[in-house]
Amino acid sequence: MTTPARVGEPASAQPSPEPHHRIGAAARETGVSASALRLWERQGLVSPGRSRSGYRLYSDADLARLRRIRRMRDERLNAPGILRMLPPQRRGASDRGNGELDGRRLRTLRRDRGFSLRQAATLAELSPSFLSALERGATGASVATLHRLTRAYGVTMLDLFGPPAPARRRVRRLERQLLTLGSGVRIEQLAIGATQLEPQLFVLDAGATSDGAYAHEGEEFMYVLDGSVTIWLGQHERYRLDTGDALGFPSTLPHRWRNRADGVTRLLWINTPPTF
Repeated sequence: MTTPARVGEPASAQPSPEPHHRIGAAARETGVSASALRLWERQGLVSPGRSRSGYRLYSDADLARLRRIRRMRDERLNAPGILRMLPPQRRGASDRGNGELDGRRLRTLRRDRGFSLRQAATLAELSPSFLSALERGATGASVATLHRLTRAYGVTMLDLFGPPAPARRRVRRLERQLLTLGSGVRIEQLAIGATQLEPQLFVLDAGATSDGAYAHEGEEFMYVLDGSVTIWLGQHERYRLDTGDALGFPSTLPHRWRNRADGVTRLLWINTPPTF
């Protein structure tokens, strides 16, 4: 005999393992604001999936985790304390993973070069405590911060995505390597094994920013697939790019940027050579 459903609940309702709740729905379901959910993600408390367009998607298990985090926050626990108490978050086999920056890889890159934490922090113009938190996965990093680290370690952005994948001519959508930053930036590698250029898809949340200017060798080209972004070059140049706009510039010019759209902005961004 089947157990009757509770009043107001469909008889077939079962928790779904797949992420399908958008951030607004997740906020309503868990009783917290969307900005709090973004903050908790930056703090490493929760790792939502992403849709094809880059929107955050939360599973039913994520919602249960968020409710638990909310209760802990109500009890005045801070983020590091909550992290120690929460179990590691697991994803289904059908998910590509959220591509979070792996602090252990940063630690390996530092140690392979013989740098102490203090030496590496000095080279990257960061504080030792921040770099330590980054390596432990207790905080996120901006694009400008990652540039400082790649420059200090003599590597490229591609080295932060994980072990190198075999080179191939065609890269299917689900084969792209991902890197998701706590600053609301998602980067997808569009080529695997390219040596003269580095094409990437940048997916920027509303208000996402580089969090500072950076410069390096080479040239850059960016094309706005949808949304709007403002970019500053050097001391005097400022450009607003909307859907369909493109911009090219020498990478040696210090550049910084911000998503000016109300929602997600998607950019095709190409660096040559792949120095960042």
